[in-house]
Amino acid sequence: MDYELTGEQKKLQQDVALFCAREIAPGAQKLDVSPKEEVGSFIRENLRKLGEAGFLGAGLAGDSLDLVEHYVAGEEIAKACASTFLSARASVFMCGGLIKLFSEAEKQEKYLPGLMKGDLVGAVAYTEAEAGSDIASIATTAKNEGGTWILNGVKDIVGNAPIADVLIVLAYTDMEAGAEKGMSLFIVERDAKGLNIGSPLETMGLRGLPLSEVRLDNCEAKEILGGEPGKGYGQLDRILKMGAVSIVSLSVGIGMACMEKATQHAKSRKAFGRQIGKYQGVGFKLADMFTGNDLGRMLGLRAAWAMNRGENEADILGACAKLFATESTTNIANLAMQIFAGHGYIKGTDIERLYRDAKFGEICEGPSEIQRTIIAKNELDKFA
Repeated sequence: MDYELTGEQKKLQQDVALFCAREIAPGAQKLDVSPKEEVGSFIRENLRKLGEAGFLGAGLAGDSLDLVEHYVAGEEIAKACASTFLSARASVFMCGGLIKLFSEAEKQEKYLPGLMKGDLVGAVAYTEAEAGSDIASIATTAKNEGGTWILNGVKDIVGNAPIADVLIVLAYTDMEAGAEKGMSLFIVERDAKGLNIGSPLETMGLRGLPLSEVRLDNCEAKEILGGEPGKGYGQLDRILKMGAVSIVSLSVGIGMACMEKATQHAKSRKAFGRQIGKYQGVGFKLADMFTGNDLGRMLGLRAAWAMNRGENEADILGACAKLFATESTTNIANLAMQIFAGHGYIKGTDIERLYRDAKFGEICEGPSEIQRTIIAKNELDKFA
Protein backbone atom coordinates (compact mmCIF):
# COMPACT_ATOMS: atom_id res chain seq x y z
CA MET A 1 0.00 0.00 0.00
CA ASP A 2 1.30 3.45 -0.91
CA TYR A 3 0.76 5.89 1.95
CA GLU A 4 2.34 8.79 0.05
CA LEU A 5 0.05 11.72 -0.69
CA THR A 6 -0.21 12.76 -4.33
CA GLY A 7 1.46 15.94 -5.54
CA GLU A 8 -1.87 17.77 -5.54
CA GLN A 9 -2.67 16.59 -2.01
CA LYS A 10 0.77 17.68 -0.74
CA LYS A 11 0.30 21.11 -2.31
CA LEU A 12 -3.15 21.42 -0.75
CA GLN A 13 -1.70 20.50 2.65
CA GLN A 14 1.13 23.03 2.35
CA ASP A 15 -1.09 25.81 1.02
CA VAL A 16 -3.72 25.34 3.74
CA ALA A 17 -1.04 25.16 6.46
CA LEU A 18 0.62 28.40 5.34
CA PHE A 19 -2.69 30.20 4.91
CA CYS A 20 -4.06 29.12 8.30
CA ALA A 21 -0.82 29.98 10.11
CA ARG A 22 -1.11 33.50 8.70
CA GLU A 23 -4.86 34.14 8.66
CA ILE A 24 -6.59 31.81 11.15
CA ALA A 25 -4.23 30.80 13.97
CA PRO A 26 -3.48 34.35 15.22
CA GLY A 27 -7.16 34.86 16.08
CA ALA A 28 -7.80 31.48 17.73
CA GLN A 29 -7.20 32.69 21.27
CA LYS A 30 -9.31 35.82 20.75
CA LEU A 31 -12.12 33.69 19.38
CA ASP A 32 -11.96 31.45 22.45
CA VAL A 33 -12.41 34.32 24.93
CA SER A 34 -14.79 36.57 22.97
CA PRO A 35 -18.34 37.17 24.22
CA LYS A 36 -20.87 34.86 22.58
CA GLU A 37 -22.57 37.74 20.79
CA GLU A 38 -19.29 38.49 18.99
CA VAL A 39 -18.25 34.93 18.16
CA GLY A 40 -20.60 34.59 15.20
CA SER A 41 -19.13 37.51 13.27
CA PHE A 42 -15.58 36.26 13.89
CA ILE A 43 -16.44 32.77 12.65
CA ARG A 44 -18.22 34.12 9.58
CA GLU A 45 -15.11 36.12 8.73
CA ASN A 46 -12.91 33.02 9.08
CA LEU A 47 -15.26 31.03 6.85
CA ARG A 48 -15.16 33.78 4.22
CA LYS A 49 -11.36 33.82 4.34
CA LEU A 50 -11.19 30.06 3.84
CA GLY A 51 -13.82 30.26 1.11
CA GLU A 52 -12.05 33.02 -0.80
CA ALA A 53 -8.81 31.03 -0.63
CA GLY A 54 -10.60 27.97 -2.05
CA PHE A 55 -10.05 25.77 1.02
CA LEU A 56 -13.52 25.72 2.59
CA GLY A 57 -14.93 23.16 0.18
CA ALA A 58 -11.92 20.84 0.06
CA GLY A 59 -13.18 17.40 -0.94
CA LEU A 60 -16.50 18.59 -2.39
CA ALA A 61 -15.42 19.79 -5.81
CA GLY A 62 -15.70 16.47 -7.71
CA ASP A 63 -18.61 14.20 -8.50
CA SER A 64 -18.45 12.65 -5.01
CA LEU A 65 -16.91 13.52 -1.66
CA ASP A 66 -13.13 13.07 -1.60
CA LEU A 67 -12.45 12.20 2.02
CA VAL A 68 -8.66 12.11 1.68
CA GLU A 69 -8.64 15.70 0.42
CA HIS A 70 -11.12 16.68 3.14
CA TYR A 71 -8.90 15.09 5.79
CA VAL A 72 -5.70 16.74 4.55
CA ALA A 73 -7.18 20.25 4.59
CA GLY A 74 -9.13 19.61 7.79
CA GLU A 75 -6.14 18.66 9.91
CA GLU A 76 -4.35 21.90 9.04
CA ILE A 77 -7.41 24.07 9.74
CA ALA A 78 -8.04 22.26 13.05
CA LYS A 79 -4.40 22.74 14.07
CA ALA A 80 -4.79 26.48 13.57
CA CYS A 81 -8.24 26.78 15.22
CA ALA A 82 -10.42 23.83 16.18
CA SER A 83 -13.55 25.99 16.51
CA THR A 84 -13.15 27.34 13.00
CA PHE A 85 -12.69 23.84 11.63
CA LEU A 86 -15.83 22.51 13.32
CA SER A 87 -17.88 25.44 12.07
CA ALA A 88 -16.56 24.88 8.54
CA ARG A 89 -17.25 21.16 8.87
CA ALA A 90 -20.85 21.71 10.01
CA SER A 91 -21.47 24.19 7.21
CA VAL A 92 -19.78 22.61 4.20
CA PHE A 93 -19.02 18.96 4.92
CA MET A 94 -22.18 18.10 6.88
CA CYS A 95 -24.82 20.45 5.44
CA GLY A 96 -23.20 20.85 2.03
CA GLY A 97 -22.25 17.19 1.88
CA LEU A 98 -25.84 16.07 2.45
CA ILE A 99 -27.04 18.41 -0.28
CA LYS A 100 -24.34 17.20 -2.67
CA LEU A 101 -24.96 13.51 -2.02
CA PHE A 102 -28.73 13.42 -1.87
CA SER A 103 -30.25 16.53 -3.43
CA GLU A 104 -31.11 17.20 -7.05
CA ALA A 105 -28.88 19.36 -9.27
CA GLU A 106 -31.09 22.43 -8.89
CA LYS A 107 -30.67 22.52 -5.11
CA GLN A 108 -26.94 21.83 -5.38
CA GLU A 109 -26.58 24.84 -7.65
CA LYS A 110 -28.63 26.95 -5.25
CA TYR A 111 -26.76 26.20 -2.02
CA LEU A 112 -23.32 24.66 -2.64
CA PRO A 113 -21.50 27.61 -4.26
CA GLY A 114 -22.51 29.91 -1.39
CA LEU A 115 -21.55 27.36 1.26
CA MET A 116 -18.16 26.68 -0.34
CA LYS A 117 -17.38 30.39 -0.67
CA GLY A 118 -18.44 31.18 2.90
CA ASP A 119 -21.24 33.48 1.73
CA LEU A 120 -23.78 31.07 3.26
CA VAL A 121 -23.46 29.18 6.54
CA GLY A 122 -25.05 25.76 6.96
CA ALA A 123 -26.04 23.61 9.93
CA VAL A 124 -27.49 20.14 10.55
CA ALA A 125 -30.04 19.79 13.38
CA TYR A 126 -30.66 16.20 14.41
CA THR A 127 -29.77 15.61 18.09
CA GLU A 128 -32.30 16.15 20.88
CA ALA A 129 -32.09 16.23 24.67
CA GLU A 130 -33.57 12.73 24.98
CA ALA A 131 -31.98 11.35 21.82
CA GLY A 132 -28.22 11.73 21.48
CA SER A 133 -26.63 8.68 19.86
CA ASP A 134 -30.07 7.01 19.84
CA ILE A 135 -31.29 8.85 16.74
CA ALA A 136 -34.43 6.70 16.52
CA SER A 137 -35.71 8.29 19.74
CA ILE A 138 -36.11 11.81 18.37
CA ALA A 139 -39.52 13.40 18.90
CA THR A 140 -39.54 15.99 16.10
CA THR A 141 -42.35 15.41 13.61
CA ALA A 142 -43.28 16.69 10.17
CA LYS A 143 -46.74 16.75 8.61
CA ASN A 144 -47.74 17.61 5.08
CA GLU A 145 -50.45 20.25 5.24
CA GLY A 146 -51.71 21.35 1.86
CA GLY A 147 -48.42 20.64 0.16
CA THR A 148 -46.32 22.33 2.85
CA TRP A 149 -44.31 20.36 5.39
CA ILE A 150 -44.83 21.63 8.95
CA LEU A 151 -42.20 20.71 11.55
CA ASN A 152 -42.56 20.62 15.34
CA GLY A 153 -39.86 19.75 17.86
CA VAL A 154 -36.73 20.93 19.64
CA LYS A 155 -33.13 20.25 18.59
CA ASP A 156 -30.32 20.88 21.07
CA ILE A 157 -26.58 21.54 20.68
CA VAL A 158 -26.77 22.50 17.00
CA GLY A 159 -23.42 23.68 15.65
CA ASN A 160 -23.62 26.94 13.66
CA ALA A 161 -27.32 27.43 14.50
CA PRO A 162 -26.86 31.04 15.71
CA ILE A 163 -25.35 32.06 12.36
CA ALA A 164 -26.88 29.52 9.95
CA ASP A 165 -28.55 30.64 6.73
CA VAL A 166 -29.76 27.14 5.89
CA LEU A 167 -30.41 24.17 8.19
CA ILE A 168 -31.03 20.52 7.44
CA VAL A 169 -33.43 19.15 10.04
CA LEU A 170 -34.24 15.51 10.87
CA ALA A 171 -37.88 14.70 11.63
CA TYR A 172 -40.32 11.79 11.60
CA THR A 173 -42.73 11.84 8.68
CA ASP A 174 -44.15 8.45 9.71
CA MET A 175 -43.40 7.23 13.24
CA GLU A 176 -45.21 3.94 12.70
CA ALA A 177 -42.78 3.07 9.89
CA GLY A 178 -39.83 3.26 12.30
CA ALA A 179 -36.57 5.15 12.00
CA GLU A 180 -35.18 3.59 8.83
CA LYS A 181 -38.30 4.21 6.74
CA GLY A 182 -40.14 6.91 8.67
CA MET A 183 -37.57 9.72 8.94
CA SER A 184 -36.82 12.52 6.50
CA LEU A 185 -34.33 15.37 6.26
CA PHE A 186 -35.75 18.82 5.54
CA ILE A 187 -34.16 21.97 4.16
CA VAL A 188 -35.13 24.92 6.36
CA GLU A 189 -33.98 28.44 5.56
CA ARG A 190 -33.17 31.09 8.13
CA ASP A 191 -36.29 33.17 7.52
CA ALA A 192 -38.69 30.21 7.71
CA LYS A 193 -41.87 30.87 9.62
CA GLY A 194 -41.82 29.04 12.98
CA LEU A 195 -38.03 28.67 13.16
CA ASN A 196 -36.66 29.94 16.47
CA ILE A 197 -32.92 29.93 17.26
CA GLY A 198 -32.05 29.89 20.96
CA SER A 199 -29.38 31.87 22.77
CA PRO A 200 -25.77 30.74 22.21
CA LEU A 201 -24.66 27.98 24.57
CA GLU A 202 -21.60 28.21 26.81
CA THR A 203 -19.20 25.26 26.52
CA MET A 204 -16.04 24.10 28.27
CA GLY A 205 -13.98 23.97 25.08
CA LEU A 206 -14.40 24.98 21.45
CA ARG A 207 -15.83 28.23 22.71
CA GLY A 208 -15.50 29.80 19.28
CA LEU A 209 -18.04 27.40 17.75
CA PRO A 210 -21.55 28.96 17.70
CA LEU A 211 -23.97 26.50 19.35
CA SER A 212 -27.61 26.82 20.31
CA GLU A 213 -30.97 25.14 20.62
CA VAL A 214 -33.35 25.17 17.65
CA ARG A 215 -37.11 25.27 18.19
CA LEU A 216 -39.52 24.31 15.44
CA ASP A 217 -42.99 25.67 16.20
CA ASN A 218 -45.18 24.84 13.21
CA CYS A 219 -42.08 25.60 11.17
CA GLU A 220 -42.48 25.64 7.41
CA ALA A 221 -39.78 23.59 5.70
CA LYS A 222 -38.57 24.47 2.23
CA GLU A 223 -38.69 20.84 1.12
CA ILE A 224 -37.52 17.28 1.80
CA LEU A 225 -33.88 16.63 0.98
CA GLY A 226 -33.95 14.65 -2.27
CA GLY A 227 -37.70 15.07 -2.61
CA GLU A 228 -38.72 11.64 -1.27
CA PRO A 229 -39.86 11.05 2.34
CA GLY A 230 -38.56 8.17 4.43
CA LYS A 231 -34.91 8.42 3.38
CA GLY A 232 -33.63 10.65 6.17
CA TYR A 233 -32.20 8.04 8.53
CA GLY A 234 -30.04 6.47 5.83
CA GLN A 235 -28.90 9.85 4.52
CA LEU A 236 -27.86 11.07 7.95
CA ASP A 237 -26.21 7.75 8.81
CA ARG A 238 -24.12 7.96 5.62
CA ILE A 239 -22.76 11.45 6.32
CA LEU A 240 -22.09 10.66 10.00
CA LYS A 241 -20.09 7.54 9.13
CA MET A 242 -18.09 9.52 6.60
CA GLY A 243 -17.80 12.27 9.19
CA ALA A 244 -15.73 10.02 11.45
CA VAL A 245 -12.81 10.87 9.16
CA SER A 246 -13.16 14.60 9.75
CA ILE A 247 -13.41 14.12 13.53
CA VAL A 248 -10.06 12.31 13.25
CA SER A 249 -8.66 15.34 11.40
CA LEU A 250 -10.01 17.58 14.18
CA SER A 251 -8.34 15.48 16.86
CA VAL A 252 -5.01 15.04 15.09
CA GLY A 253 -4.97 18.76 14.30
CA ILE A 254 -5.39 19.57 18.00
CA GLY A 255 -2.80 16.92 18.86
CA MET A 256 -0.29 18.39 16.41
CA ALA A 257 -0.77 21.86 17.87
CA CYS A 258 -0.18 20.44 21.36
CA MET A 259 2.96 18.63 20.25
CA GLU A 260 4.46 21.58 18.40
CA LYS A 261 3.90 23.97 21.29
CA ALA A 262 5.17 21.44 23.84
CA THR A 263 8.28 20.78 21.75
CA GLN A 264 9.04 24.50 21.47
CA HIS A 265 8.62 24.85 25.23
CA ALA A 266 10.82 21.81 25.91
CA LYS A 267 13.61 23.36 23.81
CA SER A 268 13.39 26.86 25.31
CA ARG A 269 12.70 26.05 28.97
CA LYS A 270 15.64 25.16 31.19
CA ALA A 271 15.78 23.43 34.56
CA PHE A 272 18.93 22.66 36.52
CA GLY A 273 21.04 24.02 33.68
CA ARG A 274 19.59 21.86 30.88
CA GLN A 275 16.77 22.10 28.34
CA ILE A 276 13.87 20.22 29.89
CA GLY A 277 13.41 18.27 26.64
CA LYS A 278 16.74 16.55 27.29
CA TYR A 279 15.36 14.97 30.45
CA GLN A 280 13.97 11.53 29.78
CA GLY A 281 10.69 12.27 31.55
CA VAL A 282 9.92 15.06 29.09
CA GLY A 283 11.49 13.46 26.02
CA PHE A 284 9.41 10.31 26.44
CA LYS A 285 6.23 12.42 26.57
CA LEU A 286 7.18 14.09 23.28
CA ALA A 287 7.81 10.65 21.77
CA ASP A 288 4.39 9.41 22.87
CA MET A 289 2.75 12.55 21.44
CA PHE A 290 4.44 12.07 18.08
CA THR A 291 3.48 8.39 17.97
CA GLY A 292 -0.17 9.08 18.85
CA ASN A 293 -0.51 11.78 16.21
CA ASP A 294 1.18 9.74 13.51
CA LEU A 295 -0.95 6.65 14.16
CA GLY A 296 -4.13 8.73 14.34
CA ARG A 297 -3.35 10.33 10.99
CA MET A 298 -2.53 6.98 9.40
CA LEU A 299 -5.80 5.43 10.61
CA GLY A 300 -7.78 8.47 9.49
CA LEU A 301 -6.29 8.45 5.99
CA ARG A 302 -6.71 4.68 5.73
CA ALA A 303 -10.41 5.06 6.54
CA ALA A 304 -10.76 7.99 4.13
CA TRP A 305 -9.11 6.00 1.34
CA ALA A 306 -11.34 2.99 2.04
CA MET A 307 -14.48 5.15 1.96
CA ASN A 308 -13.40 6.74 -1.31
CA ARG A 309 -12.97 3.25 -2.78
CA GLY A 310 -16.19 1.89 -1.29
CA GLU A 311 -14.52 -0.92 0.65
CA ASN A 312 -16.81 -3.22 2.64
CA GLU A 313 -15.14 -2.47 5.99
CA ALA A 314 -14.70 1.27 5.40
CA ASP A 315 -17.22 2.25 8.10
CA ILE A 316 -15.55 -0.01 10.67
CA LEU A 317 -12.18 1.51 9.79
CA GLY A 318 -13.75 4.92 10.37
CA ALA A 319 -14.98 3.84 13.80
CA CYS A 320 -11.53 2.45 14.67
CA ALA A 321 -9.83 5.65 13.54
CA LYS A 322 -12.21 7.88 15.51
CA LEU A 323 -11.87 5.75 18.64
CA PHE A 324 -8.09 5.73 18.60
CA ALA A 325 -7.41 9.29 17.45
CA THR A 326 -9.87 11.01 19.80
CA GLU A 327 -8.71 9.14 22.90
CA SER A 328 -5.09 9.59 21.87
CA THR A 329 -5.56 13.34 21.51
CA THR A 330 -7.02 13.66 24.99
CA ASN A 331 -3.88 11.94 26.26
CA ILE A 332 -1.64 14.12 24.09
CA ALA A 333 -3.22 17.29 25.48
CA ASN A 334 -2.66 15.93 28.99
CA LEU A 335 1.01 15.24 28.22
CA ALA A 336 1.41 18.74 26.83
CA MET A 337 -0.08 20.17 30.01
CA GLN A 338 2.43 18.16 32.07
CA ILE A 339 5.31 19.58 30.04
CA PHE A 340 4.07 23.15 30.50
CA ALA A 341 3.20 22.44 34.16
CA GLY A 342 1.73 25.46 35.95
CA HIS A 343 2.33 27.76 33.00
CA GLY A 344 -0.04 25.66 30.89
CA TYR A 345 -2.75 25.78 33.54
CA ILE A 346 -3.08 29.55 33.36
CA LYS A 347 -6.29 30.74 31.72
CA GLY A 348 -5.73 32.27 28.33
CA THR A 349 -2.72 30.19 27.31
CA ASP A 350 -2.74 28.13 24.12
CA ILE A 351 -2.24 24.86 25.98
CA GLU A 352 -5.13 25.57 28.35
CA ARG A 353 -7.39 26.16 25.32
CA LEU A 354 -6.18 23.06 23.48
CA TYR A 355 -6.59 20.95 26.63
CA ARG A 356 -10.26 21.96 26.80
CA ASP A 357 -10.81 21.50 23.06
CA ALA A 358 -9.27 18.02 22.95
CA LYS A 359 -12.03 16.25 24.88
CA PHE A 360 -14.77 16.96 22.37
CA GLY A 361 -13.70 14.29 19.88
CA GLU A 362 -14.34 11.49 22.37
CA ILE A 363 -17.95 12.50 23.02
CA CYS A 364 -19.27 13.82 19.71
CA GLU A 365 -21.23 11.93 17.03
CA GLY A 366 -21.05 8.61 18.82
CA PRO A 367 -18.78 8.63 21.91
CA SER A 368 -16.01 6.09 22.43
CA GLU A 369 -18.44 3.63 23.99
CA ILE A 370 -20.57 3.64 20.82
CA GLN A 371 -17.50 3.18 18.60
CA ARG A 372 -16.41 0.17 20.66
CA THR A 373 -19.91 -1.29 20.40
CA ILE A 374 -19.87 -0.89 16.61
CA ILE A 375 -16.42 -2.48 16.29
CA ALA A 376 -17.23 -5.35 18.66
CA LYS A 377 -20.50 -6.13 16.85
CA ASN A 378 -18.63 -6.30 13.57
CA GLU A 379 -16.18 -8.79 15.01
CA LEU A 380 -18.91 -10.91 16.61
CA ASP A 381 -20.89 -10.98 13.36
CA LYS A 382 -17.77 -11.87 11.39
CA PHE A 383 -17.09 -14.95 13.50
CA ALA A 384 -20.71 -15.93 14.13
